[in-house]
Amino acid sequence: MSLAPGSTFQSSNSVRRWLVLCGLAIVMGIIGGLFAVLLRFLIEKITWFFLEFLLPFITINVGGYNLGYIILPATGGLIVGIIINNFAQETKGSGIPLLLESITFRRARLSAKVGLYKTIVTAITIGSGGNAGREGPIALIGASFGSYFGKKLKLNPEDKRLLMACGLAAGISGTFNSPLGGAFFGLEILYQGITLFASIPVFLAAVIGVLIAGNIYGFEAIFSIDVDISTIHPIEYTFFIVVGIVCGLIAYYRFIIYRAMEKGFRNLNIPGYLKPALGGLLVGIAIMFYPTYGLFGSGFEGIQLALDAQFSLWLLLILGILKIFTTGSTIASGGSGGVFAPLLFIGCMFGGAVGLLLELIAPNIVSNPILYCILGAAAVFSASAQAPLNICLILAEMTQHFDVFPPLLITSITSFLVGRIFFKGSSIYTLILGEKGHGLKTDTIYLLGKSQVHEFMSANLITVSPDLPILEFAQVSSQNHDLNQFPVMNFGKLEGVVYLDSLYSVSYETWDKISVRELMETENIYISTNATLQEAMDMMTKYDRPALLVTEIVQISDTEEERILKGLLTMNDVIRAWKESHSGKPRPTP
Repeated sequence: MSLAPGSTFQSSNSVRRWLVLCGLAIVMGIIGGLFAVLLRFLIEKITWFFLEFLLPFITINVGGYNLGYIILPATGGLIVGIIINNFAQETKGSGIPLLLESITFRRARLSAKVGLYKTIVTAITIGSGGNAGREGPIALIGASFGSYFGKKLKLNPEDKRLLMACGLAAGISGTFNSPLGGAFFGLEILYQGITLFASIPVFLAAVIGVLIAGNIYGFEAIFSIDVDISTIHPIEYTFFIVVGIVCGLIAYYRFIIYRAMEKGFRNLNIPGYLKPALGGLLVGIAIMFYPTYGLFGSGFEGIQLALDAQFSLWLLLILGILKIFTTGSTIASGGSGGVFAPLLFIGCMFGGAVGLLLELIAPNIVSNPILYCILGAAAVFSASAQAPLNICLILAEMTQHFDVFPPLLITSITSFLVGRIFFKGSSIYTLILGEKGHGLKTDTIYLLGKSQVHEFMSANLITVSPDLPILEFAQVSSQNHDLNQFPVMNFGKLEGVVYLDSLYSVSYETWDKISVRELMETENIYISTNATLQEAMDMMTKYDRPALLVTEIVQISDTEEERILKGLLTMNDVIRAWKESHSGKPRPTP
């Protein structure tokens, strides 16, 4: 089954395509929900093994501290390091950067094997005490099955991306009991935009994911918080902006620390499989001092303690700082897991600290310093992931307090803008891709998917005849240094394209004996003026073409049609499109 891209609801084919995608979204909702349950079940059982079974055997009390805690995440890190280095290198880290790379640069190709291994290594990482979250792995798991079914059903890249977003949304929704947040996670982080066509299947999958997981684990709020926004003083809304600024800066410097730690682990001259064990050892030391405050695993219990006002100002600051380093030790060393839960924990601690400080300064204005914990959690993630709307919805659903949405939105938008400035248009996910040479910004996917070829194609064309000798073609190309591709026209009829690089495939001695016809390409070189930049890049990647001829089909008669040359699109044009979108300068009409 191949569903044509770019169709609309004006034809029966487009309606059928949409119905098929909705049917597949239901399947992805079931799979995503089941894997959310499976991952949670595995983490619970592995946590029980390490804390209830293994810890009593290795307990060594010194000065009131149990040294056995140090061994737990180190052991888990060693197991994870062996699995990752021998079976699935892709499962290292969060999972979201790999997913973005697949969506944008690999024509939505993602192995289901990666998702299965990711489930195992993440469960071991978190269950043994490693500081990581479930959102990256469950997103990768759900999306990998979307890619798998898309490949089996021979869907085009556009529909495969949508199916991957459905799997991601279902997994996130089932994990955090958040159908709206899960759906927007896929739409905001993957698509960087929302359309009616894309949103309905994604929301459908998200709802089914929640129903699957909720019927097994329940639909109760993940966090319990006692706040009453009716008591908020009007001036206090300016304090929410302060929280957004502070937490936006914390998000940026947390990433700077993470990059430094990652560089340090990368430069260590020890076997790769030992690095997660070393990272786990560092995490274990912190856990030893604060074993029940949320430094073991994802840290949700620590967030709840903060929401219950169990932490002092200094303890909030200490735990926030420690979580920055323990998360870095887990992920930067090569462990597997997401950053959603750790970012919530970090933001919760620093947000709560800001709330307590503001209460000391203006006790008659701060209504409830506990509210600042949840605002800080939203702010740090919003700045880091550049997803302000998504995190507001998720936290409102996780607390089942939609009345806190206005303060959440004010704080998240503020921190989003701070992150936008300091991350320079990127996010923590896309910055990791920058290390692989992909200059991906947070809006690149949206740009590629919505911009059309005719907006960026070049009309500066010099055509050549198919009978032109190669020697003369070399002279023509040498006179036009800025051109590397030349359309081939035969008495006004477009026949193909010849690339300058093709000159190097034949011996110089034969240049006066062969013609352009023998070097020109005729297949997989055309693209429509209305195609998207993403479709163009997919085609260039698939067929290894440096440029595509932009054409329109004109019907000459009932039985005859002609391809009319409109321009040329190169990979450099796609890069130029991205640069111009960030320069703020108006683009000239081609």
